[in-house]
Amino acid sequence: MKFYLKCILVVLFAHLSASQPTNHRPLPSFETTTLTYSEKKYIENYRFRQGYEEAIAFIKAHEGFAGGKIYKDASGLPTIGYGHRIKPGENFGKKISKQKAERILRADFDKALWHVEREIPPLTGYQKIAVAHFIYAKGIGNFRKSTFKKNILAGKPIEESLKRWCYYRKNCGQRVKSHYILKIRLWEIDMYNRA
Repeated sequence: MKFYLKCILVVLFAHLSASQPTNHRPLPSFETTTLTYSEKKYIENYRFRQGYEEAIAFIKAHEGFAGGKIYKDASGLPTIGYGHRIKPGENFGKKISKQKAERILRADFDKALWHVEREIPPLTGYQKIAVAHFIYAKGIGNFRKSTFKKNILAGKPIEESLKRWCYYRKNCGQRVKSHYILKIRLWEIDMYNRA
C-alpha cells in the first residue's frame, strides 16, 4: 500500500511540476526516485499482467470466435475456440462456449509462458509476453530452432528474425506469405521492445 501511494504521489508531483511556473522549486520526478527491489518487482509484475491481458485480447481479436464450432485453420488443421489446434485425443463435442474457449486460450498461453521461463534467461514482462505469443502461434519446436531465439540469447536485435515468420503452409505444402501474419509479428516486435 505504501508503494502504491508513493507511485501516485510521484505521478501527481510530476504532473503538477510540469504545469508550475519555472520560479518554483522543481518537484521530484519518477526518474529521480530510487525504488527498492520489491517496488521494482511490483512494477514488473504489473507490466507483465498488463501485457498478459493485452495479449489475450489481441489473440481473441485476430483469431476470432467461430461460433464455438470446429473449423480448419489456414493450414487446414482442425481448430476450435480462439485458435486452439485440436490435438489427437482431445474431444470438444460439436461446440464450445466463449467462456470455455477463453479458458482454453489462457491455458494454451500459460503453457507458452511456461516454455519462455524454461528456455530463455530473465526477460522483462513485455518481452516474455511477446515470446510467449510467438510460441503460442508457431509452436515451441519452431521457436527452439528459430533465429529469433538465437538472437534473444545473443542479445541481438530480434526484428528481422521475427519478420521471417510471416508464412504459412497450405494443405498441399506450399509456403504462402501472409501480410496478416506479418502484422501479428509486428505486434510481437512492438511488445518485445516496450520499456
